[in-house]
Amino acid sequence: MKKISHWKTVFMRELCAYFNSPIAYIFIIVFVLLTCGIFMSEFFLLGNANMRAFFVFLPIVLCIFIPAVTMRIWAEEKNGNTFELLLTFPMKTSQLVLGKFAAGFVFYLITLAGTIFVPIMLFMIGKPDIGPIIGGYLGAIFIGAFFLSIGIFVSGLCRDQIVAFIGAMMVCFFFYLSGLDFIAGVIDGWINGAGSFLKEYFGMTRHFTSFAKGVVDGKDVLYFLIMITLFLSLNVFSLEDRMRPKAKLFFSGAVLISLGIAVAINFIFADITAGRYDLTQGKLYTVTSASKNILRDLKSPVKVKLYISPQEKMPTAFKTLEQDIKDKLDEFKIAGGGNLSYEVFHMEGARVAQPESSEEAKENSLEEIVQEKGIVPFQVQSIEQDEVGIKLIYSAMSIAYKEKPEEIIPRVIPQELYNLEYNLVSKIYHMARDKKPVIALLAPYHEKKMNEQMLALLRQLGQQVESAYREDKFNVLEAMLKYEDYDVKRISLNEGDSIPENADTLIVAAPKELNERQRYEINRFLSEGGNVFIAAQEYDYNYNALPGRGIEIIPQKNSLGLNELLSNYGISINKKILMDENSEMLSVSGGANLGPFSVSTPVKVPIQIMVDQATMNQETSITGRLASLFYLWGSSLDINGDIIKSNNLDKTILFTSSKKSWLLDYHPGTLTNSDIQPKPGSKGLSPLAVLLEGQFPDTFKNKPIPDWPKSSDEKIPKTESIEEQKTKQVEPLNLKPGKLIVVGCSKMFEEEIIKASSGMLMFFMNSADALTLGGELVNIRSHQPVNRSIRNVSKAGKLWYRFLIIFLVPLIVVFAGILRFIWRRREKESYLKALVIDSGVGV
Repeated sequence: MKKISHWKTVFMRELCAYFNSPIAYIFIIVFVLLTCGIFMSEFFLLGNANMRAFFVFLPIVLCIFIPAVTMRIWAEEKNGNTFELLLTFPMKTSQLVLGKFAAGFVFYLITLAGTIFVPIMLFMIGKPDIGPIIGGYLGAIFIGAFFLSIGIFVSGLCRDQIVAFIGAMMVCFFFYLSGLDFIAGVIDGWINGAGSFLKEYFGMTRHFTSFAKGVVDGKDVLYFLIMITLFLSLNVFSLEDRMRPKAKLFFSGAVLISLGIAVAINFIFADITAGRYDLTQGKLYTVTSASKNILRDLKSPVKVKLYISPQEKMPTAFKTLEQDIKDKLDEFKIAGGGNLSYEVFHMEGARVAQPESSEEAKENSLEEIVQEKGIVPFQVQSIEQDEVGIKLIYSAMSIAYKEKPEEIIPRVIPQELYNLEYNLVSKIYHMARDKKPVIALLAPYHEKKMNEQMLALLRQLGQQVESAYREDKFNVLEAMLKYEDYDVKRISLNEGDSIPENADTLIVAAPKELNERQRYEINRFLSEGGNVFIAAQEYDYNYNALPGRGIEIIPQKNSLGLNELLSNYGISINKKILMDENSEMLSVSGGANLGPFSVSTPVKVPIQIMVDQATMNQETSITGRLASLFYLWGSSLDINGDIIKSNNLDKTILFTSSKKSWLLDYHPGTLTNSDIQPKPGSKGLSPLAVLLEGQFPDTFKNKPIPDWPKSSDEKIPKTESIEEQKTKQVEPLNLKPGKLIVVGCSKMFEEEIIKASSGMLMFFMNSADALTLGGELVNIRSHQPVNRSIRNVSKAGKLWYRFLIIFLVPLIVVFAGILRFIWRRREKESYLKALVIDSGVGV
């Protein structure tokens, strides 16, 4: 108990010393103003409900702030000649060090708590993932403790506070900068391997990054505990041995030995699993249950081969890539219950020297073999001796299952490791199926011929160019489906090119004037258990630049021919124009001229709708983890609940417009300013995407099969008799449950729009997977971080939040400081009065 009271005495003395002077209040105010001010400077511009930017900048601030706090701890004692007196107290040196460290640590926690309004604000205007926030603060606590131990140690070596501050700041920056890939790469460029060594065993940045992602890894915790213990122990050692003979020599040796022990421990635990806790919502960095089920249900084991360049031939940022991949493969190996194994092959590089031995010949033949599989080296950036260069490296995987052709993942890089689970497991899932799933894609395209003069010019330049080409705005959909191992059939849905018999899913994008027979084919496919995805909108828009008058917008009505079919299922595309205040900026070319050059003009009108997570269905895997969607020119959907209920269909609304949306009656001509202003009481949510599941009715039951339309050059057949028409009536269909997704926007899936953001492409692929294969692959694809957008905030709201985050805590601290100053002054006056009274009594 005495030992505990000794360090507690030092702790209370030091903690009170902070708050008995203005320095503590000034430090807290400056820290909050600096960190929160920088964070809020771009917060509303980025619009993301996370603290990623805060935790990226925090270590730099702490490299300066913590040394400023610790510089006085021992240097002030030495300068004030109380150092020797303090060491004569009946307590161990370790208790002194522990008490001072604990006081500084508590003061730092109080200071860090001054930023608590940042996460509070995020929950008020968004739906942040609390895991990275908790992990980031936990990492900030470890960094603070680490830098405090450094600062106390350096302060114990100095008599001058400024020297202690500069020395501690330099050491803190060393540990921070040595963990950055860029700095490590620069050092490696001059001394091969030195930068990587410092990054691996001394740099703290990568350890803190794991916390900021929401992952608490035992190895990262161990690193900080080792370093904190190391510097506190060196502080104790430096104080105890200061008067011994050859103290400097012994102390230098102790520093080297301690650093060697720290390196050895970090090296030993580098490949050892020390516990790992995923704090993120949905366990983003843990193997999903869907992946476990897929791997464990395999009928035969799968073999994964990793082809990667040796570590010494990798750029600095890639040197840990092999270990990172192996760690993930080990997780898959355990999750698969023995159904997955892997092997690593080290590739010597792209340039193959002439064989001089059998060993080299074997290496050369390995490169030739993998290149035949489609695995080739790729270029990455490297830094050598202050010059940016290019290196050719291997980092690819092949997947073998039964007797099927091997699947290839041609490139695995650090920036895409988060997606390795989906890339690997999805290929395994498709390989394990008896046949490729078939998707029929109905989307418009135009066959065109290239200008003859341009064609001749290109061929003169040596380019092999075809005279005919396809103008296809939806080619990204086809390419992505094929990349995901679907067998895609592009159809025109006419008499000679209808829905394939073996199709699992039909995708209809931007249909134009569907005729009765086309509607019949879609109905038949859906009623017999097929799955259908339809994306269509009621209007397109023309943007015309008017010199000196801005942009005029003219709606153009589309003739879809869809509602005649969809209304039988309880859904139809609304005929009114959808508008929403939650809209996005769009650059329109030709809006202005700068001399002979055309300049793009930014346009923001409520037909350029943004759908954020606030209006997405978080309960379904299709939209549960999507980023925002650019619902450009889209329409709302009308839902008839009575018809849906009478058909015994299950309805799921995938996403809606915001509460600030409204509908406008269509009129020919240009949209006016009054058109894009909401009318009082007109705002409200509108469904934009709906999923129906169940047994769809045969809407053509007991009706004749519609004829395919005849072209103008075909002869008109004679009119059929009633008896002949009866023979053409529809045969009873083999009814089976199916799925239907209807989205009131097709523009969002065109190439130039879908490439602008990952949200639209992920939504499309999630829908295709959910319809065709079920929800397992959707759950895996959605298992990655997404940008969580904040809701729209008014100008007054932004001003209030800036005050709340930046200035409220400093004002509270100033008020608390004034109250403590008044209280201490009164205490002092009371003490002096008591002293005078006691003196008078004594006289």
